[in-house]
Amino acid sequence: MGRPRPKLYVDYRLMLENKDIDVEIIGTPDHWHCLILCDSLEAGKHAYVEKPIGNSIAEINIMQKAVKKNRKIVQVGQWQRSQHHFVDAVNYLKSGKLGSIRVCKAWSYVDWKGAVPKVPDSPTPQGVDYDLWLGPAPKRPFNKNRFHFTWRWYREYAGGLMTDWGVHLIDYILYGMDKFIPESVMAIGGKYAFPDDDMVTPDTMTAVYDFKDFTMVWDSTFIQRISSNV
Repeated sequence: MGRPRPKLYVDYRLMLENKDIDVEIIGTPDHWHCLILCDSLEAGKHAYVEKPIGNSIAEINIMQKAVKKNRKIVQVGQWQRSQHHFVDAVNYLKSGKLGSIRVCKAWSYVDWKGAVPKVPDSPTPQGVDYDLWLGPAPKRPFNKNRFHFTWRWYREYAGGLMTDWGVHLIDYILYGMDKFIPESVMAIGGKYAFPDDDMVTPDTMTAVYDFKDFTMVWDSTFIQRISSNV
């Protein structure tokens, strides 16, 4: 009440022309982060970009160059760092009371997502500019599995559970150990829980990061619900 209604834009490039806007908040699907951030910086805006930063290492390298070139403030969304229990845990870790840390583990065992049933392509919903939604992603017919929320499970738009929850949970370890670039990484996994559904990214995966003086392990899976009617 009493506050002006925000102006709405369909195309973010028109919003960047608004000289009254100083900061952009980028909360789009992951495949748009790189292009929007670079365009925002070129337009002279500061930016807050949601995790994950980009959809590939190549994209992130482009984004870093854009930040250095335009010298604007950019913050990446890792909101859990402000939660008191995680701050307390990191402070305790950095106090040295736990001694030498040799192994760190982060995991996500998801019980809120089942299989993604295959569905045929369909007409684009009314009011959706699907070409603009796809943006830099490959052109393809509309399919509801690749749209709201479930786009996370397709590599054209995201990296599955690793870039959804893994970004948050692994960040606790990197922040606490104060190391961010591993010597090497290996991963294994696949579609073991729902091998025949429409999801492309792994539903089960273990990744091991070698930081030379400690090992970090990421473990994730989508839990299959078992019927109670036995």
